[in-house]
Amino acid sequence: MSKHKSIPTATRKKLYEKYNHRCAYCGCELEYKDMQIDHVESVYRNNDITQTMSEKEMYDESNLLPACRQCNFYKSTFTIEQFRQRLKDVMMPNLQKDFRYRLAVKYGLIEETNKSIIFYYETLNKKQRY
Repeated sequence: MSKHKSIPTATRKKLYEKYNHRCAYCGCELEYKDMQIDHVESVYRNNDITQTMSEKEMYDESNLLPACRQCNFYKSTFTIEQFRQRLKDVMMPNLQKDFRYRLAVKYGLIEETNKSIIFYYETLNKKQRY
């Protein structure tokens, strides 16, 4: 599989509705025109010989999530757990090096927390079980 298949409009609209017009990761509101579709298991990682997903599985709705441009870009080809860890172990330390960030923390404009990262779609899935 060398070229990215386009996601059918019907599938895109279904995902947009299923996730309440929000990014499945950060939960921000999305305009339909700005929504990107992320492959949970990356198409590019699947080109690796160790990956075993078929093209049908790769483009199945269960492997697709609506995402904002920022989350889709930052997740890149990482798995969900690698993305979650990258937010804490790479992004935060990089932000903390910036004097503007440290000044914003000092003035209470930003409040740091050390909480677990739970993605928006995970909160939806939890609610749907109860």
